[in-house]
Amino acid sequence: MTSEPNSFLARQVLAAGLLGAEDLAALAIPADAGSVEVEDRLLKSGKVAESAIAQCLATSLGRSWFELEEQLMGGEIVVERRPDGSSTEWGELEIVLGAVADRAGLDPSWCVERGVQPLAERDGALHLVTADAADPQLGEEARLASGKAIVLHPGTRTLRQRIETALAAGVATPPDAGPLADLAGLANLAADAPAAEQTTGHEVEETVPPAAGGLMDGLGGGLGAGLDAGLGGGLDSGLGGGLESDFGGGDFGGSEGGDLEEYDDVVDVDLRRPLPPGPESQVLRLVNHVLAEGVRRGASDLHLEPYENDVRIRFRIDGKLSEFETPPKHLFPQMISRLKILSKMDIAEKRVPQDGGIMMRDGKSRVDLRASTVPTCYGEKMVLRILDKDGIPDNMEFLGFSDRQAADFIEAANAHHGLMFVTGPTGSGKSTTLYCALNLTNTPDKNIVTVEDPVEFKFHGLNQVPIRASAGMTFAGALRAFLRQDPDVIMVGEVRDAETAGICMRAALTGHLVLSTLHTNSALQVVTRLTDMGIEPFLLGPALRLIEAQRLVRRLCTECKVQVELPDDVAARHGMEAGEIVYGPGDAPDCPKCNGGGYKGRVGIYEVVPVDEELQEMICKAESEKKLEHVVRERGIDLIPDSALKKLREGITSLHEVSDYIRDGLKD
Repeated sequence: MTSEPNSFLARQVLAAGLLGAEDLAALAIPADAGSVEVEDRLLKSGKVAESAIAQCLATSLGRSWFELEEQLMGGEIVVERRPDGSSTEWGELEIVLGAVADRAGLDPSWCVERGVQPLAERDGALHLVTADAADPQLGEEARLASGKAIVLHPGTRTLRQRIETALAAGVATPPDAGPLADLAGLANLAADAPAAEQTTGHEVEETVPPAAGGLMDGLGGGLGAGLDAGLGGGLDSGLGGGLESDFGGGDFGGSEGGDLEEYDDVVDVDLRRPLPPGPESQVLRLVNHVLAEGVRRGASDLHLEPYENDVRIRFRIDGKLSEFETPPKHLFPQMISRLKILSKMDIAEKRVPQDGGIMMRDGKSRVDLRASTVPTCYGEKMVLRILDKDGIPDNMEFLGFSDRQAADFIEAANAHHGLMFVTGPTGSGKSTTLYCALNLTNTPDKNIVTVEDPVEFKFHGLNQVPIRASAGMTFAGALRAFLRQDPDVIMVGEVRDAETAGICMRAALTGHLVLSTLHTNSALQVVTRLTDMGIEPFLLGPALRLIEAQRLVRRLCTECKVQVELPDDVAARHGMEAGEIVYGPGDAPDCPKCNGGGYKGRVGIYEVVPVDEELQEMICKAESEKKLEHVVRERGIDLIPDSALKKLREGITSLHEVSDYIRDGLKD
């Protein structure tokens, strides 16, 4: 059985039926071959025409492609061809090249090596023809070298070679070269005139279905205006300018149902690059608008979902999903393709889940996205997790810790050895708590190593290792390697099995501080969970330094929250005094802070239990959880129900948010 080729171009040639699997295998294309080498072998075989290769690649990417066409009266002109069969003549090559006579700052040797050549500058963007139009790094390298927005197009080898020859010989006609300059202007007008009428790949018609509603209106007329105008005057609170130059892509490194390759597969995107105006960039502007609004509104996750008759975009804000404006259904697949390319996923693979990442910069600020796709009945659904590094505070109290809880936690985090566990359900902020603590204890005299799945935030001074199960890099394997790296502090993303728990235990008992997470309902349940994993109580007791549990609740808007008098029966169910006054969400629709939602942001409720000698002895004796809790309460340590009640009485959150936690405490 013939295996599927690694090269994106080779896979598209195979999928398009230009070559059979056996013929392709006979070319002996190396596994690490780039598109230029693949193209060379295909052409040397004599079985595939260069125009067919360019057309195949363009069709798979949803873009137009370029070639040279001989004229009846002699000479050759540059022709743009689209997947729908339409075409536009750009004019004679020397005239088209007039605006890039200096190669637009691109190094000639780099152009030859990467199989790319500048073609023209239009609408503020530099158009390049290449054999590797699916490579995201190619577009980024060209942008950095030229300082211009980049649009990548597949182009035939003959066209690229003629461009190289013309530019090397200096025969390109500059824009101000007399009568020929006028011809160049006419050629540009002729090429631009039908562009808005064509619909090819990511070029879309100006007419927008009524279902698009406010989303398209918010992007400006025809999306030709800049992104700043589309978002209402700048993105100081959002993402800035364009995400990147036109589609990147390449021999995609996105995993198929695998792990996010944290460092190899994350595309670094400059957010301040302007996008070229016109219909070609419509999908790019739609994607930028959705991402910018997600960041501006403080969303943690963006959901892009296809259905039978429409599509839906939802933002998770403060733990709750809410619908965003609906994009046109016919643009949705192109939006997903755009995001998959930026995430370095394989856009041709739509049958299996994929993971990827985007690192976006806006000046000095940075926003990371973790992308995940799954195939559904009506197409691919994508979820983007927004990871705002600036959201990690520099003090524990900001997260919701009391002064005593913060002091106990930081004291344990500065210890020389021991085990610390942070517990809670998925999405309760455990990683944020650990990152905050590590940042506060990150000093030059400590070697801090972490193993995470995946690495959500990257920090200077932390040696962070992502899990790659497909390559054999597991939590247990990383921990064994760490012990040979002279660590002072080890952070393990999660203890999932007995092997990992055992290694953590041995590390803590041999002079290392180990921090990790578990999924338990309370801090004291850590003891039960670890003993169930096979950890002996007489080893666990001396190793434990601190155990913590947490939940996240919505924070009341400080501008519009209102006082509420509790009815007698409600107060009784929550162990509170009849008629007690608390705060609830306001309903002012024009509140400038929460936009009428009543809540703004989230805050943690915590129980922080330092494990002293008495508790260590009780754990060694395998005392029950009830007895441990009795000792903890005698010391005045707040558990989850106590912290929830305090947050309610302080006016930080509402009864609706903490009711279950308070009543759970009364059951005990």
